[in-house]
Amino acid sequence: MSLFYTSLFILLSLLFLSTTAIASDSRPLEILYWPVTKPEPSVLAHVTYDPASLKSELVDYSPPSAAEVPQNLVRVGFYLATPTNPKQWVGTLTSPSAVWGNTQKPTLRLHISSSDEVYHVSLASEPTSNSPSSDQLLVELVANELGPRPQLNRPIVVGPDGKNPEELPEKTLFQKYWWVFLILTFLAMSGGGEQQ
Repeated sequence: MSLFYTSLFILLSLLFLSTTAIASDSRPLEILYWPVTKPEPSVLAHVTYDPASLKSELVDYSPPSAAEVPQNLVRVGFYLATPTNPKQWVGTLTSPSAVWGNTQKPTLRLHISSSDEVYHVSLASEPTSNSPSSDQLLVELVANELGPRPQLNRPIVVGPDGKNPEELPEKTLFQKYWWVFLILTFLAMSGGGEQQ
């Protein structure tokens, strides 16, 4: 009987682990740090993200040391495999002093498309007074949302010469209701005759 419960426990544990692995679609991403003066990039961080729940986790972060931070611009990004190019660089250009300054904490933003893939990465900074540890990297997932769409009325009518037709000036009161004055005049002239 003990063997039955043990095997049942193992079976239920495997079933639970397989459903949690399916439910969390965690994807890894390697973020690279590439100074403009260097010929090749170095690894900045390893990140995992779940596009369904918009949760991310920083696995590994190796910031550049103070001696490695150049005064020039740096590229931060990753390599993306496309049908035309198996190793296409995708990233942003930023100032290292703004991101790795003494009073700044870097924030890595991963922009996710509607197909749940990261299509862009950006790096920003925020003051360290908002967060206790200044040596860590904050990771945010930014979902791709559609913006507001314009409410279209009617199509624009153009004349044969391709210009907008001239707007007519608004009619006066007499131009709008001339027929009422005509009826009142007819009634006034026909109703005032002599009685016999």
